[in-house]
Amino acid sequence: MNSIFYPIYQAVGWLALYIGLTFAISFRPFFTPFEYLYGAVLIGAAAGFSHLMRAGFKRWLKERAIYWQMLYLALQSLLGGMAAGLALVAFVLALAKAGITDPVAPGQEALVFKMVFWGNAINMITALLLWSACYLTIVKARQLRDSNQALASSQMDVLVQQLSPHFLFNVLNNIRAMILDDPAKAREALAQLADMLRYNLQRDNNSKVSLGEELDVVQEYIALCQLHFEERLIFQAKVDPEANTLLIPRMLLQLCVENAIKHGISKLEKGGTVYLNVALQGATLMIELQNPCPSQNSDNVDAEPGIGLRNIEKRLALMYPPKSAWLNFQRTGGQGTDSVQVRLSLPIEQDPSQCA
Repeated sequence: MNSIFYPIYQAVGWLALYIGLTFAISFRPFFTPFEYLYGAVLIGAAAGFSHLMRAGFKRWLKERAIYWQMLYLALQSLLGGMAAGLALVAFVLALAKAGITDPVAPGQEALVFKMVFWGNAINMITALLLWSACYLTIVKARQLRDSNQALASSQMDVLVQQLSPHFLFNVLNNIRAMILDDPAKAREALAQLADMLRYNLQRDNNSKVSLGEELDVVQEYIALCQLHFEERLIFQAKVDPEANTLLIPRMLLQLCVENAIKHGISKLEKGGTVYLNVALQGATLMIELQNPCPSQNSDNVDAEPGIGLRNIEKRLALMYPPKSAWLNFQRTGGQGTDSVQVRLSLPIEQDPSQCA
């Protein structure tokens, strides 16, 4: 239970019980105004004991098995109800001894105890059991929510780790070959590779970045891929300038481009062009990538979208409300080669750092 709202929950819950209890006993034939005071003592004692129950639960039972938690709360409810009943008996006898209420006849203390204690103790035991059930339900609901969040975060970590550049060793080999022939270009490629790795290895895997920042990394990725594919890889981007400040999941574009190169360009002898188009459509950011790939009749073709696109779908499901973001994969036949189109729809989300 959230510590900020706990006092409010306590006050409202026990006050409601006090009002209900005093309202019920106000119709009894022998009701006196002192009953309001007795109810306050009884409910106050039970409420105070519930706070001690919570403190003990948080200190000793929070990480224990649920059956230990239930046993603890049940036993504490029993003790708390009895303690509240004893507090009321002591209060009644104290008022009588002080002459505030009718005195208790000598030898009648046991009768007073019997009349006052048992019924009220059972009522408070019941109230504390109900309080325990509500408290344990809230605790378990919060633990389930935290577990779901941790699971989602873990799934996101796994997905992002799968997005690490597969071209790393090819790039390193190409840079090694350039060191003697073109040292300046080799240094530039190393700088681009360092930027790529820094971006990919960021620990905040759930974060979103501006489209402009992601495009910068995509350009570096393309430049590194062109070390290997050379003129076989062409990249053309058409981006609405207003979209550059909008937020998208980190590595979203890079993975789409990587998927296009891995499953399309790399499998064509003459390579091809990867087209990127980003536009705003009302309250939606539309991202479209198109690239050639081997024909479906070819042996060198993947019948299904790559793991990268499946990861994107999972990430969108984790990061956005249902049906607010989607991915569409479409393959169309051509002469000798097919064309693959990947369309992404994201809700518009402005980068706060870019706001005036």
